[in-house]
Amino acid sequence: MFFRLTIISLGLTVCLILSGCFGAKETDEVAYVLAVGVDYLPNKQINITYLLAVPRALGASGGGGDTDSGKSLVVTTIKAPSLSEGRSLLGASLGRSPDLSHIKVWVVGEELARQGLENLVGPLLRFREFRGSMFMMVVRDTAQGFINKNKPSIDVLPSRWIEGLLLSGTETGYLLPTHVHEFYNRLKTTSGAPYAVYAAINPLSGTDRPSAKPTPPERAKEYLAGDIPREGGNPATVIGTAVFKRDKLAGTLTNEETRMVAILMGNFPKGFLTIVDPQKAERNVHILLRLGKNPQINVSFANNRPVIDINVLLEGELASIASNINYESEDNRELLEEEVSKTIKLEMVEMLNHTQALGTDVVNFGRYFRPKFQTYDEVASFNWNALYPEAEFQVQIHTKIRRTGLMYQSLPIRGND
Repeated sequence: MFFRLTIISLGLTVCLILSGCFGAKETDEVAYVLAVGVDYLPNKQINITYLLAVPRALGASGGGGDTDSGKSLVVTTIKAPSLSEGRSLLGASLGRSPDLSHIKVWVVGEELARQGLENLVGPLLRFREFRGSMFMMVVRDTAQGFINKNKPSIDVLPSRWIEGLLLSGTETGYLLPTHVHEFYNRLKTTSGAPYAVYAAINPLSGTDRPSAKPTPPERAKEYLAGDIPREGGNPATVIGTAVFKRDKLAGTLTNEETRMVAILMGNFPKGFLTIVDPQKAERNVHILLRLGKNPQINVSFANNRPVIDINVLLEGELASIASNINYESEDNRELLEEEVSKTIKLEMVEMLNHTQALGTDVVNFGRYFRPKFQTYDEVASFNWNALYPEAEFQVQIHTKIRRTGLMYQSLPIRGND
């Protein structure tokens, strides 16, 4: 009997201790931060820009699209020596308690990224309100300017717009969504380089400013964020990749180079490829590509030099044949497959040469060398990041056109000639 009473008493005591929510706050007592931008300032200061949600304006939309998105957001910028001090100063001016646990994206200005992020990334992951699942973005010019000029016109909810924009890479392969914890892990590893999504404000002038000419036989030019010839809409553009050497920004990869990285990482979902028609050069052929299987990557050494063999299988679907040539037939299909394989190989080799020049192994080839060592100390002393520029690549691309879309045979347009 005594034992039962003791158990019941302990149970009631635990229930009393665990009941309630001592840290609970009402919605009108909290300021929800959706994005934070950080820029470089001299004298060990940083410029911190906060994008805050206005709950009343968001709720008034009723989930619809008639509410002005500008009224649902507040942007404020604070100069402080650290992110924690910036949070304290933010609370002093809002009249509410800042809540950073809802941040969707961490935006870093390019100058700060070139100075180095070592003093910022570590504290980000230590404080409980900064979650590792935050997206990370490097912007051309300043994070303050990017957040201020960002005006989503389709989605009223800014959080939904941020997620939709950064996840648009699943439709193109033109960007690699990066979370803060992934960036941090790359900083600590000895086998690969950190990277982040690259963004910029587009002038919306319609001016074509390609970063590189097309790689024949491809028609499409290569772009960085902010250089796409575009008019109207939201000036904020996310495309390409910012690559780091240790914690410092080393350079950028264009949309096509980013796609090659995605293929080698096995993260390429699908994307259109526009190439010159091999039998009628004035026309184009459009193909929807996807990975047939994960890339096969084997590593070895030749005369103490790393050798990396790459074998990629791509599957394609015919999306458009402007010349109406019957590429569904076996002979013509093989010719088209060879052209696609040639294009992807040339672009992949160019990307590899570029990253070697930057000294940044974005693909993380170094992890394939780990099984060749017996201890972690041997892996660390291998110093892959220093050897990567000397690596030799052997690239093989194989393409199979497996689907022809909604047409099974192309025929010429008939007329009275």
